[in-house]
Amino acid sequence: MKKQMIRFLGLPLLAFFVISCAVITVNVYFPTEAVEEAAEIIIDEIQGEDGTQDNTVNSDQQSYFRKSIPFNLFGNSTVYAGEIDLNLTTPVIRKLIDSMKARNAKIMEFKEKGAIGETNDGMLAIREMGGLGGEGIRTVKRLVRAENNDREALYKELATANKIALSDVGKIKAVFAKTLKQKARPGHWHHDENGNWTQK
Repeated sequence: MKKQMIRFLGLPLLAFFVISCAVITVNVYFPTEAVEEAAEIIIDEIQGEDGTQDNTVNSDQQSYFRKSIPFNLFGNSTVYAGEIDLNLTTPVIRKLIDSMKARNAKIMEFKEKGAIGETNDGMLAIREMGGLGGEGIRTVKRLVRAENNDREALYKELATANKIALSDVGKIKAVFAKTLKQKARPGHWHHDENGNWTQK
């Protein structure tokens, strides 16, 4: 009798324990639209595009975009965990943007010459330096190295500051690459989807 009672009571307790300890699968969707808007704002500020006065990232502003992020609970019901704020105002982000702004004129100069171009992962790459002298070649190498260091740090800081998984930094890079290509001037070079150089 005692064993039967333990068995009778044990089954519900075991079921409760299993449910309590069940791993809840949470699918947080990458905030593509928010990152696209962030890329546009940041690139416009760096490149000094017309109309960026209203879009410039201000330290007084705490966030720019609010996107609902769906969570799948137990795989069948959807709840919303509120909204995320895509923060572009951390001191690290501001410092990186300022650093990139400071060298943008030189980068544009060498883009006009076809020496450098944009890749599919949001980075700069050397394309052709045949027409440059020794000092020009050294300048291009220095510019590309410094710019890519800043870009890499920017993408990671955007993820960290906005609680985006570091495993999604590649997606951030892809969004910036797409935006950089869209905003490229006629004659500038970039990689096509196969990684080959093509001219806008």
